[in-house]
Amino acid sequence: MAGRAQALKALILGGVAWNTMVFLDAFPDARPQTVFARRSHEAVGSSGAGKAMNLRHLGADVTLWGLIGDDEPGRRIRREVEERGIDFVGVTDPRGTARHVNLMDAAGGRISIFANAGSDTFDVDVSLVEGVAASSDLVSVTAFNHCRPFLPMLKETGTPIWVDLHDYDAVDRHHDAFIDVADGLLMSSTAMPDWRRFLERRVGAGTGVALCTHGSAGASGLSAEEGWVDVPAAPVDEVVDTNGAGDAFFAGFVVARHAGASFIDALHAGAAAASATIQSPDLAPQPLAPD
Repeated sequence: MAGRAQALKALILGGVAWNTMVFLDAFPDARPQTVFARRSHEAVGSSGAGKAMNLRHLGADVTLWGLIGDDEPGRRIRREVEERGIDFVGVTDPRGTARHVNLMDAAGGRISIFANAGSDTFDVDVSLVEGVAASSDLVSVTAFNHCRPFLPMLKETGTPIWVDLHDYDAVDRHHDAFIDVADGLLMSSTAMPDWRRFLERRVGAGTGVALCTHGSAGASGLSAEEGWVDVPAAPVDEVVDTNGAGDAFFAGFVVARHAGASFIDALHAGAAAASATIQSPDLAPQPLAPD
């Protein structure tokens, strides 16, 4: 389609960390003990970075804003995301780079330990990315307190806003302001048995598209025009690391829709992107080589 030839342009706000990944056969019991890992490594983490890296892998033009410390983990994050071709607007956090220790079991389950959560609130200079927001095809904003200052500016630009609710339970009021401005919602069904009714209410209230992932059980999408569409997970040869799967699903879906794919085809593209990511040790496979 000639009108869709230009690459998707996306701004990703928040969600950057340096992760220590520890892979276990099973999570240990809650008692003092010595546990031997199957393997471990360090990598860029958090869902903002995951979305940016997966979008870039699929050929999108990506700007990532995030808080990092003036420290070695922050420098490693900057180096990796920029090597992938992402325009990184890294703002110095006086509390240092967020660092997570993720315990992963053989089934892909995760226990995240926030070794350093970074700043909860932050005096954000929204002008750093205001022009990028206005010229982007979409903005994804992480539901962190330090990202709240972006919301009024984002509404002013009129650029479609995506919010990832992760394992939202429909009880925590922390997410309300983000949900209210969202044109697109992404979530996991893990903590909400009644996720269909919740997303139906949101689409009824004006959210354009809602996506819900179910791990190995696939994913579901809802829009006012197409209604519900359910797709299975794409098959994988080997699950290496499930981190980034939801971010990859989002990236595959929005890139496909931008290129003119139907709703169901875009959902399948999301499933394919998630499949590729969970077969990678990083949040996303390496970017595609330019034509």
